[in-house]
Amino acid sequence: MKTKWVAAMGHEELLAKLEARQALIVHFSHRAAMRGDLVYPTDLHQVLAEREAWALSCSVLTPGHSMDVVGSVGVVLEPRTAEDVLRVHHDDAGAFEVGMESLSMGKALSDASFDESIDLVVPGSYNEWRVRGAAPKGLFVVNPAVIMVRQEISFEGPDGPMTTIGEVPISLDAVRATFPGWPIWTMTSAGPQVL
Repeated sequence: MKTKWVAAMGHEELLAKLEARQALIVHFSHRAAMRGDLVYPTDLHQVLAEREAWALSCSVLTPGHSMDVVGSVGVVLEPRTAEDVLRVHHDDAGAFEVGMESLSMGKALSDASFDESIDLVVPGSYNEWRVRGAAPKGLFVVNPAVIMVRQEISFEGPDGPMTTIGEVPISLDAVRATFPGWPIWTMTSAGPQVL
């Protein structure tokens, strides 16, 4: 019988550390093909509707971060328990799942691993937290002036219309229209800011 994993950090301590760092946990609509043809905005609608049974790869963003995260727009998540945070790492954790077990190079959440996952990020890289069961709080946009997402695009091919999946620019207004009623944040050098 498999036993439930217990975090070395309590829920209140986790939330306090996130607040002290003005940190946001964000699951991004990935630039790469991570799950076949699942693209923006369907991928983020599933996260907001809490239809994701598997662990989500997230980055934890803090004021003034110099990370090159994996997407332009994502969902801000707040853990309901410390056990919602499965693993944390200061770089790409090479995460994958076998059945419902989330595996990665990351460490279990603790006071030390929390700090390492933020403090040891190499500029131009990104951190990865594996999260399952956290509550969606809204949307996040890295740079409101430049938003790129993976979508199905159609074009005229030599034998007629063709479709493929590629990166396309969208506006902040398009994000708002796609996710009505959800707050949208960005991260500034002074901390999270509602757009």
